[in-house]
Amino acid sequence: MLTNTQLKALKPQNKLYRVTDYDSLSIEVPVSGKLRWRFRYRFNGKAIQKSFGTYPEVSLKDARDMRDDARILLAKSIDPFASAKIEEKKEEEKTFREWSDYYLQKVIDDVTETHLTRTLKGFKADVYPYIGDMRMNSIKAKDIIQVVNVMANRGAKESAKKVFSSISRCFQVCMANFPDDIERNPCKDIALRDLLGKRKEVHYPIITDSRELGLLIGAISDYQGHTSTKLALLMIAHTFVRPHNIRHAKWEQINLNTKQWIIPANEMKTRKELIVPLSIQVISILKDAKSISNPDSYIFPSPKSKTSPLSDAALVGALRRLGYTKEQIVAHSFRGIFSTLTHEAAKYDHAVIETQLAHSVGSSVSQAYNRAIYLKERTEMMQWYSDLLEKYQTKK
Repeated sequence: MLTNTQLKALKPQNKLYRVTDYDSLSIEVPVSGKLRWRFRYRFNGKAIQKSFGTYPEVSLKDARDMRDDARILLAKSIDPFASAKIEEKKEEEKTFREWSDYYLQKVIDDVTETHLTRTLKGFKADVYPYIGDMRMNSIKAKDIIQVVNVMANRGAKESAKKVFSSISRCFQVCMANFPDDIERNPCKDIALRDLLGKRKEVHYPIITDSRELGLLIGAISDYQGHTSTKLALLMIAHTFVRPHNIRHAKWEQINLNTKQWIIPANEMKTRKELIVPLSIQVISILKDAKSISNPDSYIFPSPKSKTSPLSDAALVGALRRLGYTKEQIVAHSFRGIFSTLTHEAAKYDHAVIETQLAHSVGSSVSQAYNRAIYLKERTEMMQWYSDLLEKYQTKK
């Protein structure tokens, strides 16, 4: 690793030479003597070099920060300098693939990791083979219709809708930032409903019979697989948040003093922060999780690494190993179970229940600004629900 002392001691020689730092960062010393930062990386099989400016105008720390930021994007298969390349290239040379790199880099802080991964996977598998190398302004509605039809014909209608949405969003973001370069969004000429038909409402299977539900919770509690998976399933049963939020829950989101789990807006499907009051039972689950997780990372880590989140397949696999089919229960089912049982009990107002489920309730103003709406009632309700599950489990 380079130090500032070493950098200051570097002198020009008869020809250019480089001194490496680490993780592909180096300092270039030309005959002129003006030190230049260089970062080398590979993208899509091509070796690329990027300049980070000159030293000391760009400090060692700044250069390393730029390198680290770039490597984070590369780890997600995103070209970290797509924006610069877009600006440098001539209009007729810009392809959808290049513009999509810029788009993904632009929205990375505004979408969940799951959404980002899904979008990139969809682009690579179904979009790039057809329009990836086409110039952005040469792409017509018929080209995008072809992408959608190919996916629909193999039975992937829901994925086709998501891919179509991502293509359209890519055009929108690029047009907003480069209005002189992108002429229009061809997705605007396509009525997706005419292509794929009316969207079918998804109903997840639920178990609401007290005895059967008690058996399910008991089976999860006795699960002999990885502890992280068992605790995550118990947590989702008691808090009924979306599986993504369970798998990506971090200790920094938990406040045991206020007995709250605060899920940030960028992790929520609704893009609004959610407060999840913690029942006594949930706090017990969290205490058990401390022994198997990293305090600076995920609460329910992957069995392979404490710094990686539990996979969706782990939750699904555990339910299958417990003997439940996908027609009986899925990880998302616990939201429906809570909603049904709580509405039937008629103890809490519909708005209170829906707010805890992170569904839209009330005026747009109250939704936007009152993050603690119905918090007292929700706190009481969460403890009541955990007590109900515990009672069912005891009576199994």
